[in-house]
Amino acid sequence: MRVDPAEAREELAVAAATLERSLAGDDLPAFYAELRGTHLPFLAAGIESAADARELFRLCYEILHRFGGISPAVALALENHLYVSAALATLPLADDPPLDARRRALLAQMEAGRLLIANTNSRVHADKLATVGTRARREGDGYRIDGSATFLSLARESDLLLFVTRIEEEGPGIFITPLKGNPGLAIGDLLFPDAMRDSDTRQLTFHDLRLPAESLLVAGQDDRVAGLFTFQLIWHQALTAALFLGAAAGAIEEARRFLCAVRTKDDRPLSELDGMVAQVGRLAIRYRGACCVVRQAGEALSAVAAGGLDGPAVGDAFDLAAAAKYLGTQCAEEVVAEARRIVGARAMAGGSRLARLSQEVIFGPLAPEVGAFIERRYGKRALAAASFLDERW
Repeated sequence: MRVDPAEAREELAVAAATLERSLAGDDLPAFYAELRGTHLPFLAAGIESAADARELFRLCYEILHRFGGISPAVALALENHLYVSAALATLPLADDPPLDARRRALLAQMEAGRLLIANTNSRVHADKLATVGTRARREGDGYRIDGSATFLSLARESDLLLFVTRIEEEGPGIFITPLKGNPGLAIGDLLFPDAMRDSDTRQLTFHDLRLPAESLLVAGQDDRVAGLFTFQLIWHQALTAALFLGAAAGAIEEARRFLCAVRTKDDRPLSELDGMVAQVGRLAIRYRGACCVVRQAGEALSAVAAGGLDGPAVGDAFDLAAAAKYLGTQCAEEVVAEARRIVGARAMAGGSRLARLSQEVIFGPLAPEVGAFIERRYGKRALAAASFLDERW
């Protein structure tokens, strides 16, 4: 990795302070302008080995955890950029030189131009789950895309768009195109105008979007496409857990400050009451346990980057990332709620960090995979085993 991790952590401390000020002044563009001047969004461009993949995960974890403790909504927007760039950078492509060259060129372009990338899977709200709202068809040497996608986070700040759609008679495809100033793309109103507004999640409509052939990153029904989808989801699930665990850490910090600052009628700090000590201890244990699963998922992800997409490590990483996302987001909801009960009504006062965390943390379990999907997958595996005691988890 070309960037010194210590330097990246120094930049993170400054960026976190900028985020605090920007939220207070309702000026998130100022935060993104400063963020673009750091290495933080472009760490993936420096990946050169499997060992770098491990360090990249650790740094992405720290970035999203830190920002998630301030605003999960902002962290979620940035997570969409980080997981896409990280997955592209660490996807093992030793046997696919053309795709390897394309992803390296894209990451270099993003770093040189300080470009942020948004992404959408083109899903829409419909009466059937996983409905894709866009379609692509070949037209001459290029493609024409029409339709809509419900979810596009980091919508107005992003310069590029990576999107998944179906190509008629060919199967799924992943395209990359400019987002800002693109006449074929219309960014709609905020999908979450209240609690999650700072994620800048909006509907995206494709109006007769014409793309050249080189806009297609990969397509078809082969293992290469499925492997990229899976690898991206592993990154997405693990980093989603990281940012919402940041919200849990932020809530514990707010409870700690309250308990150390407020005193009983006999002038003892609340932090000295045995009941409070034990209650905060329970929160810290729950939080630390969930963090361990996320870090373990990062190690499993690094093993895939080193060993390729065709071995058992992929399944292990996929399962661990799903469990990390499930446990991490569930833990965050529970910890924030308990911290709110400790602090009391002042937790929801205007400008309170706990108020912001309370409003935004509830979105954690909703994506990328909902909890029911993860529960059923684990349940089927457990019930299909000859003996659960013999399963290696």
